[in-house]
Amino acid sequence: MKVTINRLDPTKVQIDITASGEDLAPFINKERDVISRRISIPGFRKGHVPAKLVDAKVGYGYILDRALDGIVKNFYQKALQEHKDEIRPIDAPKFTIKQIPQNPGEGLSFEAELFVRPDVKLPKLDGTKLTIEPPQSEKDGVADALDKLRHNYSTLVETSALIKTGNYVDMDLKIFDGEKEIESKREPSYKVGSSEIPGLDKALRGMRKGEEATFTFTPKSGENKGKELRAEVKVKDVKREELPKLDDEFAKEASEFDTLDELKSAIANQLQARRDAEEAEEAKEAFINYLEGADIPLPEEMLKGLIEEQEAKGGKDITKDQKAKIASELRDAMKEQIVLDQLADDLGTEITEGDITHFLGVTAQQFNVPLPQFINMVIRNGQLEEAMNTARHQKAMVEGMKKVEFNDPEGNAVDLSSYLGSDEEEKAEEQATGEARAMAAASLAATTANEAAKDASSSKAPSSKAKKSSEKSK
Repeated sequence: MKVTINRLDPTKVQIDITASGEDLAPFINKERDVISRRISIPGFRKGHVPAKLVDAKVGYGYILDRALDGIVKNFYQKALQEHKDEIRPIDAPKFTIKQIPQNPGEGLSFEAELFVRPDVKLPKLDGTKLTIEPPQSEKDGVADALDKLRHNYSTLVETSALIKTGNYVDMDLKIFDGEKEIESKREPSYKVGSSEIPGLDKALRGMRKGEEATFTFTPKSGENKGKELRAEVKVKDVKREELPKLDDEFAKEASEFDTLDELKSAIANQLQARRDAEEAEEAKEAFINYLEGADIPLPEEMLKGLIEEQEAKGGKDITKDQKAKIASELRDAMKEQIVLDQLADDLGTEITEGDITHFLGVTAQQFNVPLPQFINMVIRNGQLEEAMNTARHQKAMVEGMKKVEFNDPEGNAVDLSSYLGSDEEEKAEEQATGEARAMAAASLAATTANEAAKDASSSKAPSSKAKKSSEKSK
């Protein structure tokens, strides 16, 4: 097999592949054997029909037609493997058959045109300092969380006191445009201070049960926007919110904890975890933005097709702004993938079976699906390679970020150990041989093997109409 690589531009290559009759022979013979087991020729048992008789019976072109799809894909994959450091596909190829054999022993010539990842020179990492804006610490975060929790367990008690913000009222509300009533409704449990009707809360405050009030307002939106309307409100009942006492009994009722101190500690940990996650996101964004400062050629032709495809899903009513957002998001996503691919290559990042099962385990947990079932779904949907690439990208990002120093605007170092991990955690991770991970790895291996065996036993070379087979896309 002869392979010639022609780089059309930084993101596109053409691979010319020529295979001799000798290269084709194993594929032709295999397909011929399949056919010989299906045809009947007097004097020969099925499966033992000589090659020449099979060719005479069905025609060499028919045999080639059945084998051609597998031949093209096989030689294309071999070419990629031989030139893996030079060709890194980011899209399926378009095949064009240039020369097709008419008789046994003749060769095949075809070309594959595909978009590839461009070579990118990323900026240095060692010694680099990046400034991020860490999320502000919630000064009263625990108190605010407890307050919200108390409101969830509050009770409403009738009151004869003057209405104030936070009270709940049962009221009748009528709205008039001049003398014409345009709306009438009963609000059985309206919380004072939450109205979208200008002037309603002001009118209610200071009233009592059984009282009525009239006020005017001008809507800022809707069909009556800018028009002065009159509203009449009548209070039927007033209730105040009574919050539970903040003690151990409340902690037991509102949570799985036995004491208020335990509940407070859990809330503080949750708030810190959320802050750490937000801080990690800030750092990841700053890191990606830094890497994307490199010159990154994008496959514009491929992008154009992806953008048009997404726009078509939006239908005829898609707006100019929506189109611009689609284009921007797709460009950013592709740029990030190229950058992370290059980063993983530069760092020599390799993923182990443990890495992929860990990644799948975390993802399965997010979707609340058992890991073995999720692995099965990923493989059946043909997403295993995508999952492996994502896992490799994530690992490369962590490795890269460890080489960079992150500081706040005042120059203080930002602790990202909750995301990047500490040296001790890394050692523990390397030594970990937990049963769950071992089972997950075994499940991944077994499922992959089962699917491969199933594909091999049921594979059938599709007819590709040899003389027309310029396979436009895979």
